[in-house]
Amino acid sequence: MQDEDGYITLNIKPRKPVPTSDDPASSFWWRVMALILLILSLGMVIGLVALGIMSFTQQNYLRAENENLSGTLQQLAKNFCQDLIRQLEQKQRGSYDHKCSPCDTNWRYYGDSCYGFFRHNLTWEDSKQFCTDKNATLIKIANQNILEYIKARTVLIRWVGLSRQNSNKIWMWEDGSVPPKNMLDLSGDRRENMNCAYFHNGKIRPTFCEDKHYLMCERKAGVAKVDQLL
Repeated sequence: MQDEDGYITLNIKPRKPVPTSDDPASSFWWRVMALILLILSLGMVIGLVALGIMSFTQQNYLRAENENLSGTLQQLAKNFCQDLIRQLEQKQRGSYDHKCSPCDTNWRYYGDSCYGFFRHNLTWEDSKQFCTDKNATLIKIANQNILEYIKARTVLIRWVGLSRQNSNKIWMWEDGSVPPKNMLDLSGDRRENMNCAYFHNGKIRPTFCEDKHYLMCERKAGVAKVDQLL
């Protein structure tokens, strides 16, 4: 539009202010939405962690249950197999092999061990080496049950894995354990240098390590052969 002097007058209307983030209402709702999203995210994270923990715990529980079940089945198989061997011994005297046994031929299965009875006249040290060569040790009679088992299966003098370094030292099994004081029978000859022990008639007695006797070896048994139980 042109005025009287020939100048053009610009008619500029003021523009409305653009809402900014400083608007209290807008800022409040934005914060509410952000808080809600944060809570939902935290909830999802917590849920995923909880699921992971539950899954891990469940897996450990199932693994433990499987191990317990496997151990129970192995124990039942061992007991059943050894019962079969005892019955076989009673029916056929001198026969102690059964297909379920994890022991090698001519080794007897009892408890958690395989026992070998050998008629070789050897010194204590040579007997120890003989057993070592068979991946075994001289027998350790750790309790009364084993003592009775051995007593029922041999009437001969046989070396056991009990010795001492000299007359002033204590008696020890090959694994370093010490037998009860009442296990070694010292009622006979107590001469010095009798530092090795043998088993005879249910008693363990000391003698000279250079003497020669038969021997008994022991080694860890494997798992009874379940498929051969029937």
